[in-house]
Amino acid sequence: MFDRALREALAAMGWSLGLLAAGVAQQVAAFDALSSNWGEVMDSLGVRFAGTPLGGQVTAFALALVGLHLAFGLLCWGMARCTLRAMPGWNAMRWRVLFGWLIVGTLWLLLANGTLYPWSETGIHGRWLESALFAGVRVFDFATVVLVLAVAVVLWRALASHPRMRGKMPRVALYGVLLIVVASAARMMVHGAGDTPAVTAKPNIILIGVDSLRNDAVGEGRGIGVTPNIDAFLRDDTHRFMAATTPLARTFPAWVSILTGRYPRHNGAREDLMARDMLQPVPTLAQLAKRGGYHTVWATDEVRFANIDESYGFDRRITPTIGVADFLLGKANDFPLSNLFANTRLARWWFPEIYANRAAAHVYRPQTFVERLDAEFEPEGPTLLALHLTLPHHPFHWAEPTDRVFDRDTDSAYRYLNCVIAADAQFGAVLAVLERKGVLRNALVVLLSDHGEALGVPAADALLHGREVLELMDGNRIALHGHGSSVFSPNQFKVVLAMRGYGALALPTGAREHAQPVSLVDIAPTVADLAGLPADRGFDGASLRSLLAADAAGSTPLADRVQFTETGFRTPLLAREQVDEAGLLGQAAPFFRMNPATARLEVRPELMSRLIADKERAAFSRDWLLGAMPTPGGPQSHIYVFVGRHGQAPRRVTVEPPDDGSELRRLWVAMHEHYGEELPGLPANQSPASRTAKR
Repeated sequence: MFDRALREALAAMGWSLGLLAAGVAQQVAAFDALSSNWGEVMDSLGVRFAGTPLGGQVTAFALALVGLHLAFGLLCWGMARCTLRAMPGWNAMRWRVLFGWLIVGTLWLLLANGTLYPWSETGIHGRWLESALFAGVRVFDFATVVLVLAVAVVLWRALASHPRMRGKMPRVALYGVLLIVVASAARMMVHGAGDTPAVTAKPNIILIGVDSLRNDAVGEGRGIGVTPNIDAFLRDDTHRFMAATTPLARTFPAWVSILTGRYPRHNGAREDLMARDMLQPVPTLAQLAKRGGYHTVWATDEVRFANIDESYGFDRRITPTIGVADFLLGKANDFPLSNLFANTRLARWWFPEIYANRAAAHVYRPQTFVERLDAEFEPEGPTLLALHLTLPHHPFHWAEPTDRVFDRDTDSAYRYLNCVIAADAQFGAVLAVLERKGVLRNALVVLLSDHGEALGVPAADALLHGREVLELMDGNRIALHGHGSSVFSPNQFKVVLAMRGYGALALPTGAREHAQPVSLVDIAPTVADLAGLPADRGFDGASLRSLLAADAAGSTPLADRVQFTETGFRTPLLAREQVDEAGLLGQAAPFFRMNPATARLEVRPELMSRLIADKERAAFSRDWLLGAMPTPGGPQSHIYVFVGRHGQAPRRVTVEPPDDGSELRRLWVAMHEHYGEELPGLPANQSPASRTAKR
């Protein structure tokens, strides 16, 4: 009897491992489709498994995947055993019963995966999965009800057939129902009670970033009405800065500027994925907060391009796994069984590489990250929480099935809008968690976006468009898609920025919309000022306290200052609307490497000079922008364009502006002082006639 049961169990596990092998084959095919020279790309990046943390991470992941599939096989085997106990007359068909459960379980897995995770590579897909059979019930819903009923009947009859259970089944059923009711009530009480710590003398500091959120996408009367939670936040006693910008429209450089109060030129964060030791040793807001007695936490659902960790001054990090494993396993983990397991509480330990990870877009659910934050974030005295939500970032989809409005084939602008809608709901859920934990009883909350997003609309996404681009820039076109790709695309560097005080830290009332130009580098000095943190005299940014207090004398200098922005790493394909992943991978790989000690992907230090030489740069004031675009003529070959930010006619600058007190001269001097030797000069004026810029 034991040998027969063992053979059946082994057969069930063999079936489940075959299911895993089929998924692996499909993943290999997906990687081959992504890049035919995948091995060369891995070699170019210096990816090594043996003797590096990556090897251990991949091994642990593989074992977890195998273990999950073996558990599935054993579950089907267990159901077969229960069926035979419930139906003794079927013992002569025991192998048919076993394979029947294996087939039914596999088909249900494929159906569930195709319905719940339509962006996955595995499983079955089709419009018919989303269509309702009747009364809103889908094929998957119907199949699940039938399967659950079948399992319930089998387990009930199997228990009833046991000699010790005869006559006790009604009592067992009653106890089961009571247990479910008590457990549910206990869960609701625990979840609803939350921790409500006493109000601390020092205000909690909460920075909430929403990736790629355009400034024109939010705000009642200005936005397009798809962000009710953010709009409610902006409505109630909140100060919003309408002309806020980012110093570099990429996540990592933007957040380093937020944390240091310095421009990338001065903090060293000129690109994504820069190693910590490549940055300037300047204090961060988290380090200043720790000196002031704060507990500091960094939380985000996406870390592939922003390796922010405890070295930036955080006591705790709530993030996915940082490193090459995130790039590989976030994409490679696409199996029907692991997909269905990915958003469960057990996946937090079983599959840490994909749990609440936006990088694994095909299984990412916004609420899962909120649940992780709820479970892991515990305020300890005065707390600084820096939180970054990345849902509106490319690829503009997540685990949710598509609907008939925002379809997977719809224009990217509509899919972006769908992500903004979901991110708004996620923002509302995060605020509810913070409220329940008592964090908002005395707090300063800063809502921001690290950068905007250009969606390929010339009239909205470019200061120059049409023939003007070709005439003024010698045929060089402005990148009108994505972010960090052009300083002449305002929706890339314009950001959302708002501040609100809760409880004891109530911000001044009065004017709550401020038109003065501000930057993300102003956040650190403002927070330090309002929260009474130790001062850092090296800030590039300025405290916005005078604006908040409607101090006209103190805010005047802010209105007149010059600000700066620059582009990040670019390949020719990044400017296209439909990103060619295979081509992009091949173009980008030579500039990065895996650090064997940490298994993290980093910019190659020896190539930073090339990346910096390729940057566009801009100096701008409230009304004007002076941009510098490098040309193929070499590192000292740039095109300078002076253009109005509110529709004024652009001008090509071909000679150094004269010292005549003009806005062009002011921006020229400020830009060259800021970027120094990175920017070339132009021929000096030789005559009055040459002092006017060429149209």
